[in-house]
This record gives sequence, C-alpha cells and structure tokens, in this order.
Amino acid sequence: MSGAARQAGVQNRMFGVFHDAGYKGMYAGRGQDAIKAVKDIPARDNLMDRMNATELAANQFRMTQTRDKLAREGISSESRAIDAHKTVGREVRDAIKRIGGAMPEDIPAAEHIKSVHKRLKSAVPKLALEGSDAVGLTGDAEQ
Repeated sequence: MSGAARQAGVQNRMFGVFHDAGYKGMYAGRGQDAIKAVKDIPARDNLMDRMNATELAANQFRMTQTRDKLAREGISSESRAIDAHKTVGREVRDAIKRIGGAMPEDIPAAEHIKSVHKRLKSAVPKLALEGSDAVGLTGDAEQ
C-alpha cells in the first residue's frame, strides 16, 4: 500500500494523513486515534493488531482496492491519492451497511495479536492423530 501511495505522489510526511483518510472513510469520519479511543485501545498499540477477522478483512479489502484504484486511474497527485483512499473507505463502509454487517467502529477490540500468538504457542493440542488415523491428513497417498 505504501509503495502504491508513493507512486501516486504521496510524500513521506503525508503518509499518516493518507492512511488516516482510509480509516476516516470507513469509520464515519474517525481517524486512527479516534477509533482507538472509541474501542479503548491503548495509543501505543497498532490498531490492526486489535481487529477481529471480520474487521481486519474489511480493512485489507479497503487497502487492496485503494492500491488498485491508484494504479488503474493513474493517480499521481498527493491530494487525489488521499481523496481516493477516503472514497474507497466510504464505499467499503456503504457495502457493509447494505449487507447488514456491523459497522467497523461498533466491533469491539479483539485480543492483541501478540497475546493470541503467545497463547497458541503454549497451548496443548487437543487432537493428536497417529499412524493409520492420520492417513490423508499428512499428505500421504496411502489409503
């Protein structure tokens, strides 16, 4: 995304504004700091590290669609790139609304991804298959 923004003319000092524009479109005018405040996410946390799968997927869709729009339309102006990101964010929000999904700002903050990773790493597997029970699951062609 940053590479596409840079190619579209977004200067380093404006990357925060560019990224915030996408959030503002998708979160009813709220930028990253305001979203964190609504969701009670500490300022030091990365917002995307606290999104559940649905919210994360919507944001990834927003970013990929913005990247493609910048390239497809040959956008080469910083202000047009920022406007495009906000517009795509708004369109994704409108699609969520039409589908009847939860508005992204209403989705509670998820457990921090680092905590999830740590928990999963130390979790004891609940299912273990050995020998003939694992045939087909391990890529063995044996039937």
